Amino acid sequence: MDNNISNNEEQIVIEDAFKRLEEIASLLENPQTSLKDSLDYYSEGVKLLAACKTNLEGVEKEIQILNEV
Repeated sequence: MDNNISNNEEQIVIEDAFKRLEEIASLLENPQTSLKDSLDYYSEGVKLLAACKTNLEGVEKEIQILNEV
């Protein structure tokens, strides 16, 4: 698996995504962040969350398959 966060959900590294989500949360809490930047960060966060969810669902399916063996 690639160690970089990308738009491709299959290449996401959960730990990196969580770290970036923490950074985004801090940026959104900062009153100095402009509205446009806030919207951009929010959009990035939503995409990361969706990619994490898809990735975790895939892992869950793999575990279920392994448990059936």
